[in-house]
Amino acid sequence: MRKQDKYIFTGVAVAAGIVGLIDYFQQKEKLKRIGQKMTWENYNGLQAFKKITVFGIVGGIAGNEFYKWEFREESKKEFSSDNFLRNLLREENPNLNPVKLQELKSITKEVKDKLYNEFSDQLVCYPETVGSLSKKIAITNTYDSDIVMPVKKDNHFGNMRNLSNEIHNTIEDLFEGEAEVIKRTKATSLIFQGNEGIHKVDVVYGKEIGNYKDDKNLNLYIRRPFFWQKGTTFKTNINIQKNLLINKPKIRELIKLLRSYRDKNSLLIENTLLEQLALESLSIYNYGKEFSVTENFVECMEYIVERLSGTRILDYANSNNNLLNRIHLTDRQIAIQQINSDLIKINSNPYYIKEMFHK
Repeated sequence: MRKQDKYIFTGVAVAAGIVGLIDYFQQKEKLKRIGQKMTWENYNGLQAFKKITVFGIVGGIAGNEFYKWEFREESKKEFSSDNFLRNLLREENPNLNPVKLQELKSITKEVKDKLYNEFSDQLVCYPETVGSLSKKIAITNTYDSDIVMPVKKDNHFGNMRNLSNEIHNTIEDLFEGEAEVIKRTKATSLIFQGNEGIHKVDVVYGKEIGNYKDDKNLNLYIRRPFFWQKGTTFKTNINIQKNLLINKPKIRELIKLLRSYRDKNSLLIENTLLEQLALESLSIYNYGKEFSVTENFVECMEYIVERLSGTRILDYANSNNNLLNRIHLTDRQIAIQQINSDLIKINSNPYYIKEMFHK
């Protein structure tokens, strides 16, 4: 919840609560004077509701006005948006909790070992770690572990549907009692309760198309949400996914900020789409130049609005895949409206960037 919303909500709650209590005791005192006790039958709930509603609205307006006054006062102070965003990046560094991070890495290693011991004769190689941690774009509250299991082209599972079902069922048996096992669209999720909190490990399994060791191409099975619907296959290139952000520190920095902004504002933009748009934004506008963090962030937000308003964004790892299909049209419109609104407010007052990150 943003700071302005908190002030409005607090104003509503405080005003409505106080008025509700006052009305209750006034009614109780009035009944006492005529020799009656307060009961649910003689309590005038409609009267109380009207007062609470009216004064709740007044409280919300007062809370909003107080927020705007405080915002104006805070805006008068010296403020560097670059310093603010760099501090935010430091706060979002998973290494600030090394014990939790190490626990996740240990769990991931145990999962990979267990999977390899079980499926080694069917795998091209030892399971690989992918995802935000390996790409160095993880942020504090949303870092999980992702594992890819490349299955040999000549395997004993049969078709892709059987491969997907058999591997999932085996994983379920392997980790029974250790983790909660959830069947996802393209993966199996393992939810572990560790000493440092909950850890999620996603296991993606696919069949090599040509020679995986050379081309890193995999065929994945996409499960449908209803059992009567047939699944489909999906080609992806693991090498592109893993190496897309290597030697691109500015883009990784930008992606972390975008992930933090997205999560704090509940925008449903999928990770792959966000990463690719960030990469495209800097490549098109200022790749290799020395601009401020704020300029990079604002330019990328403008670019995201532009691209989300289109009809097609090709997946680098699969040119036949339109990444816009991963975000519902309604969610896309919500994201566009929210980002546009924030951009207008930033241009009006750079201090507003703090509000966007709920600071």
